[in-house]
Amino acid sequence: MKLNLIAPKKNSDEREYWDAKFISLVYGAEKYECTFLSLATVAALTPPGVDIRIVDENIEEINFDEEVDIVGITCNTSLALRAYEIADEFRKRGIKVVLGGIHPSMLPQEAIQHADAVVIGETENVWSQLISDYKERCLKRFYESLEKPCLDNQPVPRYDLLKNEKYVFHVVQTTRGCPYDCEFCSVKPMLGNKYRYKPVEKILKEIETLIKIQNKLIFFSDDNFGGDKEHTKKLLKELLSFQITYSVQVSLDVVKDKELMELFVRSRCRKFLIGFESLSENNLKQINKAKCNRIEEYAKHIEKIQFYGIEVVGSFMFGCDYDDDTVFESTVNFIKDTNIASPVINILTPFPGTRLFERFKNENRILHTNWSKYDISHVCFMPKLMSPETLQNGYIWARQQVYSYDSIFKRLKHLWHLWNQSNARLWDRITPIITNLGSNDVAYSYPQAVHPDKFKYYQNMPIEKNVLKV
Repeated sequence: MKLNLIAPKKNSDEREYWDAKFISLVYGAEKYECTFLSLATVAALTPPGVDIRIVDENIEEINFDEEVDIVGITCNTSLALRAYEIADEFRKRGIKVVLGGIHPSMLPQEAIQHADAVVIGETENVWSQLISDYKERCLKRFYESLEKPCLDNQPVPRYDLLKNEKYVFHVVQTTRGCPYDCEFCSVKPMLGNKYRYKPVEKILKEIETLIKIQNKLIFFSDDNFGGDKEHTKKLLKELLSFQITYSVQVSLDVVKDKELMELFVRSRCRKFLIGFESLSENNLKQINKAKCNRIEEYAKHIEKIQFYGIEVVGSFMFGCDYDDDTVFESTVNFIKDTNIASPVINILTPFPGTRLFERFKNENRILHTNWSKYDISHVCFMPKLMSPETLQNGYIWARQQVYSYDSIFKRLKHLWHLWNQSNARLWDRITPIITNLGSNDVAYSYPQAVHPDKFKYYQNMPIEKNVLKV
């Protein structure tokens, strides 16, 4: 039996600031950020006797005429339409197709129109049964576990099946679930409202496996890596003996725990991805993030984290109900004033399955369901205090401001002085930029500084202005 697991390609017709095409320019070779960890995980869960191949359409073409028995495709919402196209092509050839991932899980009745089976939610408790049913020719339409899988006995993902040399960084997951209930987030409906943990020894085994393949930056994809501080400290203490660099997603309160912060520094953490989301207290209350995000603490915590030598990748989104056309300039000014190392600006997006989607649907504010535009870069709903065009154009303007040469080098200069004061791996972090060496983490954070000539060419590529069309 032959199984192909497929990741659909991102829309390559539109240019992005931080996309695979630009990363390839920086590195001088074809590179992509990473692929879905779920593919390697499903491969590891597959019973013996199955010939498995992982195909990432972002780095290789799909051979629809390849002799294969069954195809599994995973996708988020922005990739759903391409996933359906791939599924339809294989089904035309009489090949069974299984769809899974966040979008098919939230809209299984839509997904089943393009598949022979849909996996709803996490795969661990149902995948072996699905493969068995396929072999017995009694494949069911839907597979859904009634219980959340325990991660204690999860096998090491089949990283060996990935074309690792094509990716900028590895991906490791140590926990699932989140007790927070942000209105815009799909983590809780997909993974539950409680943290579930992989045993530390299993995490270390995964890291050892990846180091043997290629020692490069690791991204811990947990939605809140520091959610359980004691569990995180236990893991970080073990990482002290590993010669790795890594980045994580955390909530802002980790900075209040001095022991935890020192462990992050000593274990060579490079970046904190933090969802600040908004500078409006009313917005934070509405999206249910006011408990963990206190606007009056933003600036001092950003400075403190970066003083430790850890870059803040600060995420903001435009389009919340209390945002008017002043939000763009005020957010840009805040980013400039606080010198956030790597600002990320998005458009609020009502993903299916979230409370936000249901609210906007009930308020008749969903503009369209062209899922390819649900990519946090396009407006797909009716804002409350501005027009869709104002939101889209303001988003483009704000990104141009924070990613301009002047803005980037001002932030670099600030980091230079800050890390010089704190002695926070100064030469380890800054020298690659100044000497144009282009190390993995530096080139990914500040590609403009590493190869300004290539960035200038890339920056002048046309950008689609009429992004509201569907």
